[in-house]
Amino acid sequence: MKLPRPHIPILTRIKVAQRQLRGFGASDALMQKAYGETPDIYLDRLLNGLSLYLGGTLFQPLQLDHDPALCNRKFFQLTGRYAPDANDPRYLIYRTQADHDIKTRVRGDGAQLSDLAKLRKTKRIAKRIKDGKRPKYGVAR
Repeated sequence: MKLPRPHIPILTRIKVAQRQLRGFGASDALMQKAYGETPDIYLDRLLNGLSLYLGGTLFQPLQLDHDPALCNRKFFQLTGRYAPDANDPRYLIYRTQADHDIKTRVRGDGAQLSDLAKLRKTKRIAKRIKDGKRPKYGVAR
């Protein structure tokens, strides 16, 4: 069953970009919203600055990455929400398109499993437990 992927509001996107820029020690001039500047234009300006800090070029498209991935979070059917919440700015991060693809499909951050590999491992463990067998490796709690 495909789980819902909620829309990420623009104010949440701005908070994520500001948090990441603060982590890189960006100048206050970049972080300030100009008088009369719309949120869309402000976000574009923040993302252009962030793309330079991420080692890319100006106007390089960035993607929002859920960390941990939504497929690896608990989903409550009754409320229709994830834990932690899907739009919580603390669990979102901007990545270049190539970096996002690598984290999702090839390998995670550092020496971690990719998001899809973690999902496959969790399914294998759940199946062994359901069949009454002991998992071959430790169960993440």
